[in-house]
Amino acid sequence: MDREARNLQAESKPEDHLSVVCFGASAGGFEAYCKILSLLPADTGMAYIIVHHQAADGKSLLVEILPRVTKMPVVLVADGENVKANHVYVVPAGMQVTIDGDAFRLSPLVKPPGWPKNISIFLQSLAKDRQKRAIAVILSGFDSDGAAALEPIKEAGGLVFAQKFQTAQQPDMPQSAVKTGCVDQLLSPVEIAAQLERIGRERALPMIQKSSRKI
Repeated sequence: MDREARNLQAESKPEDHLSVVCFGASAGGFEAYCKILSLLPADTGMAYIIVHHQAADGKSLLVEILPRVTKMPVVLVADGENVKANHVYVVPAGMQVTIDGDAFRLSPLVKPPGWPKNISIFLQSLAKDRQKRAIAVILSGFDSDGAAALEPIKEAGGLVFAQKFQTAQQPDMPQSAVKTGCVDQLLSPVEIAAQLERIGRERALPMIQKSSRKI
């Protein structure tokens, strides 16, 4: 699909379509997740999903730890589960996720030689499904996962943020994201939280105004 066709398709999504924010990271990402979520209010009106590199036979501790820093429900993604606003979703170890309509789809992680590409896989589906309501946040981590999907996110009208190199334990992933030329802003975790709060507040206005007109 060419750029013009993508832009027209992006405009077709309704203004009140749920925004989905993907946090992609590996090494050093845990600290970034905690900082961002601890600063976000629980009512931004957006959904958040963490796509993290972890051992296939491991157990994600995020669903146990993150509720200590956020009032939003923290949920381990299940196949067919519908995405909801003001929730934080965590992808199970050894699985890759896509989004189709309002439902998450899980499948066993396909691991080619080198580092996993589960962040890129999810972001590519997010660009197609959410279009201008897709937000990619590339955080600390090794290698370049996520970078390959940033152009589709931008072509669909979405937003891309990456973690400032000096605040990331492992800057490889943010650096690879920046090299694509698709990053809108390079921000610290504190600044990422502030931007997401602002975006959520601004996107809630059309829905509030629409509701007011109906009264």
